Amino acid sequence: MSKNLRFILGFALSMFAAASAQFPKAVVDPASAERGAKLYGSNCARCHGDDARGTTAGPDMIRSEAVLRDRREALHGRDLGPLLRTIPQHNFKFSDKENADLSQFLTLSINKILRSGYNDQPTNLLSGDAKAGEAYFNGAGGCSRCHSPTGNLAGVGKKYTTAALQQKFLFPGSGIRGATKLLVTVKLHDGKTYSGDVVRIDDFNVTLRSSDGISHSFSRTPGTVVTVVHPFAAHEALLDQYTDADIHNLTAYLDTLK
Repeated sequence: MSKNLRFILGFALSMFAAASAQFPKAVVDPASAERGAKLYGSNCARCHGDDARGTTAGPDMIRSEAVLRDRREALHGRDLGPLLRTIPQHNFKFSDKENADLSQFLTLSINKILRSGYNDQPTNLLSGDAKAGEAYFNGAGGCSRCHSPTGNLAGVGKKYTTAALQQKFLFPGSGIRGATKLLVTVKLHDGKTYSGDVVRIDDFNVTLRSSDGISHSFSRTPGTVVTVVHPFAAHEALLDQYTDADIHNLTAYLDTLK
């Protein structure tokens, strides 16, 4: 199972698990999205790819926190536009209408890659084998090194819906902002390295606070290497190892922990 597909699955489930008032449906105006596609094609595609999934010259817009927030909160480019104007390598000056059209195109692009379309309820999340999931938990998955069904996971199957439960172990840091201290190292083109606590980070910029209390900001231009260390690194590593069966089996097992 590819990392892109796992991301899509996790993102879709996070949408399912959230309350409808918090994550309204992303309705697309076809005419606006068509105009946005032309705008994107002439200004953005050469760096971010025709499908908005990124190239070596620009990041994946489908995964962009700013784009995802714009979509789920129905901002119609209100935050995206000002952000584009502040990025040095962009300096775009789109009108409010153009920002809205670009937002609609990106929203449509995200909607298209959702595994089962945009629905309110997930299906078949408990199709796995709970016994096999328990074996994976205690064996190949390595989950038992940090978690215990009678300790920090006691009652987890009762605490969360099945969709939210699956989202939690696939992407445990999703939806958490500022709750966990992240450390970042930035290596510049000239070899200089800066390390410290993350103040702000997105697809285009990173700001860190070094041990002397000084803040440093950098643009994530090609050649700048950004390395983030956080407590969910082990979960991220598993994204390259899970099979579909592992995910469903583990979900079935965790759901039994009532």
